[in-house]
Amino acid sequence: MNVPFLRDDPLEYGGVEHIAPGVRRVLCNNPSAFTFRGTNTYLIGGGKSVAVLDPGPEDAAHLQAILAATSGETITHVIVSHTHRDHSPGARALQAATGAPSYAHGPHATPPHDGQEGGDHAFMPDVRVPDGGSIEGADWRLTALFTPGHCGNHLCFALDGTGILFSADHVMSWSTSVVSPPDGDMRAYRDSLAKLRAREGQDRLYLPGHGPKLPDPMPFLDALNLHRQKREARVVAALREHGPATAETLIGPVYGPLDPRLVRAAGRSLLAQLIMLEGEGAAIREGELWRLA
Repeated sequence: MNVPFLRDDPLEYGGVEHIAPGVRRVLCNNPSAFTFRGTNTYLIGGGKSVAVLDPGPEDAAHLQAILAATSGETITHVIVSHTHRDHSPGARALQAATGAPSYAHGPHATPPHDGQEGGDHAFMPDVRVPDGGSIEGADWRLTALFTPGHCGNHLCFALDGTGILFSADHVMSWSTSVVSPPDGDMRAYRDSLAKLRAREGQDRLYLPGHGPKLPDPMPFLDALNLHRQKREARVVAALREHGPATAETLIGPVYGPLDPRLVRAAGRSLLAQLIMLEGEGAAIREGELWRLA
């Protein structure tokens, strides 16, 4: 089963997409090999109680687009799904402009010296949101789902009573998620996929951190899970043929030809896979080398 990615996203930068009653999207102009066309910022609610979910990077034009989209309304909540630099740094300027408190699971889970150059280590939420915790506005309520894996403090949010789930970077419509240790954890990522899959019947529409909306998400989750299972099998086969080997030398046998921009990210996800196999007793690390147990 190939993952049925969706990559048709015509929303203009600075424009506003009305997705459902009380749900709008504004797209940040920060395209890359990892962010697709850019970071999705969601506006939840309206009037005197608007939540901004994932204000994006530090970007003056995007800040102005958010403020223009909510002109005449009151931003009461600034919510962050996880502390990567394409999601949370914009919270500071938005809070300065609105006075709204910030909400997230917590600060970045690993320190800067652990190699997480993509982490926003300066962000500290005003309100910490636990698994199952609620964030409420005048006419909306979000329920947080702790979904670590892509990032150690990652939250998805269910918009109660609507069937909408904001899946952030845990499930994206346009691509798989990078899992980069030590903050990224493949076992946690797989468990978080299972956690969302167990919600069958509750969620009918995913709104991801990058890419277009994802209707009928359960078959997509199944395809993602099968993709990871196949990747795991390829890692085991590569270890059997080439091990003991470094993670870097396994990239080619596991992934085949890659866009040069994606080689490092593939190596990080491959390392996460090896660490998971090590934790399950299937692989052994000896210095920089890996082999099957």
